[in-house]
Amino acid sequence: MDYELYQLDDCLTSGGQRMDLKLAYKQYGKLSAAKDNAILVLTSYSGTHEDAEDIFADSNLLSLSDYCVIVINMFANSLSSSPSNTPSPLDGPRFPLLTVHDNVMFQREFIEKQFGISTLELVLGFSMGGLQTFEWGAQHPDMARAILPICGAAKVSPHNWLFLEGAKAALTADQNYAGGDYVARPEAGFEAFCKVYAGWVFSQDFYREKLYQDMGMATLDDTIAFMRNYFGRRQVNDLLSMLATWQTADISANDRYDGDFEKALGAISAKAIVMPGETDLYFRVADSAYEVEHMPNAELRVIPSKLGHVAGSGSDPLGKAEIDRAIMDLLS
Repeated sequence: MDYELYQLDDCLTSGGQRMDLKLAYKQYGKLSAAKDNAILVLTSYSGTHEDAEDIFADSNLLSLSDYCVIVINMFANSLSSSPSNTPSPLDGPRFPLLTVHDNVMFQREFIEKQFGISTLELVLGFSMGGLQTFEWGAQHPDMARAILPICGAAKVSPHNWLFLEGAKAALTADQNYAGGDYVARPEAGFEAFCKVYAGWVFSQDFYREKLYQDMGMATLDDTIAFMRNYFGRRQVNDLLSMLATWQTADISANDRYDGDFEKALGAISAKAIVMPGETDLYFRVADSAYEVEHMPNAELRVIPSKLGHVAGSGSDPLGKAEIDRAIMDLLS
């Protein structure tokens, strides 16, 4: 096991559920004596700390050797508390909704208690990591000095919600899903889910120009196999739980902002660079531009890639270079 587990006892979720929780995390680099060199990285849908390493890996533009990078695995990603590793009576489909707000609330408790950190030099994340990054900026402006949400959003859009609803329907329509108490993976539903996802995670340009061939995939069927291999690492109930977290993302859906989205955006005082992908079908540039317009210290930088949502994952050389520059600018 190349990560650590932190126990959180008797937690109260925003939905009113009391439960013990575990956060899986990995530390890269050494925390300074003054505890003033910490960077927090948050994970994406189905991703773990290993996947997140691509975002902050050293390059000819970026070196974080002087920093302590802490990667926290989001709930339901199979390493932190998830439907697949939580004991009865909260196992499987009975696992409660843990919102983005819940994730960030317990992340802060962990950071303060485990490391004694009071200020984070930078909080960043890709995709669902971006959702959590916005939440950090809105909920904890006293702690996050700078934020870098990559291909994410401060609030799930209606269109993005509907895409996720389609992906969820594909998984749950399989009769072998059995309401979440399946004996083995519902293969027909899982195959349909991968096909739905393959059509959205990349862009129209990606398929029209056959850019999948640059990634070692020869045919359209290979892009489905790519999704199958990626999501096959997770239990179906974990995938569904993360989808539910995604669908309810909204930095204003809490007592602090009471649904006032613009007020929540205006409270993000951290220096921010918001990085949507030019061809991302999930998180649109127009939505990011609206967010930046209502944030007091934010800049919009669009990743000029044809890879769709994948542009922000760190695996795209063009996207990685743009992310590296943004990290260095925010740390300068």
